[in-house]
Amino acid sequence: METAPHGASVRIRPAAAPDSEALAEIAQEAYGKYLGLVDEPPAPLLLDYREVAGSGRCHVAVSADGTLGMVTVETGDPYLVLRNLAVRPSCQGQGIGKRLVALVEDMARSAGLRGVRLWTRVEMVDNIAFYQGLDYVVTHTEQDEHSHRVFLRKEFA
Repeated sequence: METAPHGASVRIRPAAAPDSEALAEIAQEAYGKYLGLVDEPPAPLLLDYREVAGSGRCHVAVSADGTLGMVTVETGDPYLVLRNLAVRPSCQGQGIGKRLVALVEDMARSAGLRGVRLWTRVEMVDNIAFYQGLDYVVTHTEQDEHSHRVFLRKEFA
């Protein structure tokens, strides 16, 4: 497990094919804690991270200690969709997730979009609180036989 000392130099860059193994590890570390709380594995645990790393839609947070976090987006006019944000649990609370979300917001603004939208599972209360702390608002929830999702959005003025 990789860690970054508090205050260590962290930079964000586009993901590349060699990042795929670290992306899969980060997803397992960040989402694995929810496996006992949900009926089916969280979607990020089912992704092919070789494909994600080469998609051009993923950025990673890295330091001298390695890859610490990732964010993946997709277009969803008139919003940018934040599909997956994950930071190694050992590195959480150091502002890495906030920097990755800020990157997504900057990408959306640069593209002239109305804002950013995302969804998470209702069981992931820490994720919901994280996004609400960044001024995302819950727009609605949806429930089906496998999951109960909470949808959030941040509009730009």
